[in-house]
Formats: sequence, C-alpha cells, structure tokens
Amino acid sequence: AAGKLPMLNDVVTSFLSLVSLLYSILVGQVFGFLYSQQEALYLALFDEVTEAKSLLEQVALVSQGRTMYSTCLNSIARYVREDLLGGTMTMAPPTPSRSTTQRSNHEKKQSPSVTPSLLLSARPADDPLEAILYLTSVGIPGHVYDTVRSLRQARARRLGALQRKVPAIHLIMLWILGGIMMVSFPMLVGVGDAIAGGGGGGGAATMTVVAGDMLRKGRRMWSLQGILFGVATFALVMTKCVLGELWRTKGGAYNVDSVLKVMVRGLEVELEQRMVDAKQMLKRSKEG
Repeated sequence: AAGKLPMLNDVVTSFLSLVSLLYSILVGQVFGFLYSQQEALYLALFDEVTEAKSLLEQVALVSQGRTMYSTCLNSIARYVREDLLGGTMTMAPPTPSRSTTQRSNHEKKQSPSVTPSLLLSARPADDPLEAILYLTSVGIPGHVYDTVRSLRQARARRLGALQRKVPAIHLIMLWILGGIMMVSFPMLVGVGDAIAGGGGGGGAATMTVVAGDMLRKGRRMWSLQGILFGVATFALVMTKCVLGELWRTKGGAYNVDSVLKVMVRGLEVELEQRMVDAKQMLKRSKEG
C-alpha cells in the first residue's frame, strides 16, 4: 500500500496539471476575445458619433432655410435617441415629451434597450436615415448619401460588437472546469501528507512520538494549505467574475453608458439649438 502512494501522487499531480492547463488556455482565449469585442465597440462608437456630427453639418448646409430642414433634424434626433442610445445603453432613454409631468413619467418608465439583431431587422421605411436620404437626394446622390452610408457602416460595426457571441454554456463549462481543478487540490495535498507520514518503522513508543510530531506539523501545514486554497479559490472566482462582466454586452462593469452620454452630449445640444432655430425660421417665413 505504501508503494502505491507515490504512484497515486503522480496521477493526481498529472491530472491537476492537465486540468489547470486546459482551464488557463480556455480562460485566456475567452478573455482575449471578449476584450477585443469591447475594444471594437468603442472604436465603432467613436466612428459613428463622428459620422453623425458630419451628417448634421451637411444637412444644415443642404436644407437650412427650407421646410424640410426641421424634418431632417427630427430624423437625426430620432436616430440618436432610438438607435445610437437606445440600441447601446443598458436602459433606453425616455422619449421626450412637452410637459414636465409626462417627461417625469417617461423617466420613471425607462425600458431596456433593444437588442442589436432586432434593430438591424427593422424595415428601411422605419429607419430615420431613410427619411433624410429621401428628402436630400434629388437625382444623383450627393455627399449626404456618402455620409449616411458611412454612418450605417459604423452602426453595423457597433451592432456587431454588441451582439453576444459566446454562449452561456461556455461560461458554465468554465465554471465546471474550475471547480474540478479546485477539488483536485485537496486530493493532492492529502496524498502528499499520506506519503510523508507513511514511512518509518520501530517500536510502539517510537511510533507514538512520530505520530504526535506529525500531528503537530500537520496542523501547521493544513493551516497554510487552507490559506493557499482559499486564495486560489478567490482568484478563480474573481477571474470568472471578470469574464462574466465582459460577457455582458449591456450593463455590468464594462458598459459604455457613461462614455456614450459624454460623446453625444455636444451632438444633442447642437440638435436642440438647430431645431429651435428651424422652428423660428419656419414661423418667420409663415408670418412673412
């Protein structure tokens, strides 16, 4: 029996090394994939907001002073509110209302944002950018058409980065693999202690002294091994929590809500000012 203990120790060590290697490879690949997806989302958002600002400037140059100017501005505002913000943030922004009472009710009843696939599956007639193309493109498409096309391409990259690609079963399997690895650690420690205390011979008195010495050393070793096991378990759980937060495309610690609000703040202010100016110009034209 004593000769089988070293063999069992080698088997448990090899098993733990194999499981740890598989776990580290899979976790590293999943982390790299999810982090690159998060990076692609940020790059797509910067491109999309830049193209949206370019579209606003071109629409102002093409249609300012015309009756369609207010309609184009409303279409851009709807795109920013329902598509850019509503399709990216954790909670969709409330629909603006005229009265303060209605606005407060809307803010209380914020709904979850729309999924990327549902946004892309909408009909072209429901796309606010389609209304801008219809109003500004006469004959050969001009610069507005090129900007709208670039804006749609940036939106496609954003929606593609938001789409969840790693299934939930993948993370569950990583949890199972990590649990197997942590369960193997006490087994390895127990086999090692059995090997350390299995050798030796002598009389009963000698065996009693050796047993007492091994018991005192074992208590100290088990306390140290327990601390190491706790630290390893904590590190494993924290690693899985980081993967879980990266896996959540909306919400969580890695959400882009605060960054996106800062990015579109200037665009929203510019839209509001231009919409007020467009209403005043339309009112003066009717009075004149």
